[in-house]
Amino acid sequence: MRTLPIVLLLLTSCDRNAGPNKAAVEAESVATSFDGADVSNAAARLKHGERLTYVLGCRGCHGKDLKGKLWDDDPKEYGIMWASNLTRAAPTMTAAQLKALLSKGVHPRRKELWVMPSELFQHLSQTDLEAVVAYLQTVKSEGELSPDTKLGPRALMAIESGLAKPAAMLVRETRNVGPVDLGPTYKLGRYITRVTCAECHGTKLEGHQDPEGKTPDLVIAGAYSREEFEKLITQGTPTGNRRIAELMQSVAKRRFSHLTPHERDALYAYLKARAEQPQ
Repeated sequence: MRTLPIVLLLLTSCDRNAGPNKAAVEAESVATSFDGADVSNAAARLKHGERLTYVLGCRGCHGKDLKGKLWDDDPKEYGIMWASNLTRAAPTMTAAQLKALLSKGVHPRRKELWVMPSELFQHLSQTDLEAVVAYLQTVKSEGELSPDTKLGPRALMAIESGLAKPAAMLVRETRNVGPVDLGPTYKLGRYITRVTCAECHGTKLEGHQDPEGKTPDLVIAGAYSREEFEKLITQGTPTGNRRIAELMQSVAKRRFSHLTPHERDALYAYLKARAEQPQ
């Protein structure tokens, strides 16, 4: 598998966009959340949390059944890397420990946590975060514990050079950095980009380029009509002769197809408005 090296670089390149960004600092009096966060009964809350495990990419990293996944198997390069079996790990943690792991990058037993997008999840509303935690605590324990990760020379080099950073450090560095705030009309769309799109396209959605991978500035969304955007975001099908990465095709089908129509409308509206801002 060759996806982890690119993901490793994507997740640790956020500091390129770091620095003062007062417009991105959250100061909203009413928390923005995904649709369905305001449910009151327990069953609906768990259903909401389950949907978010798709939207937020939990099943992309930890497997479609959350039983863990082998990310990379090349001892001479990045190493043998596993995503944890969440059906085994999550039920052993308290709600507070799971919340700290997801939103602060702090593991209750490990010294450091790597390749966990806590820098994104720190921006989840409390209702969304608590729904995910509640769902993970109810999953049936199945399968075996994931083997320990064994880092290869390239991963160790990335850590030593500072290119790869632990989750808790990325949380601190990106706390007040985010995509441009275009006001309350676009707050849901901005929220969605901040906890999903920013994983690959950078904390400000400006894209980045590394020796092993690149992603574009999401200003490109301005070239899509709403109908074209629907096909892109749910099927991974670009318009015209445009080409997109295989990773985006997969993300569209497995993650963004689980967004509600209202959420997709909000996402498009924000990206379109962002693209039309004076450069």
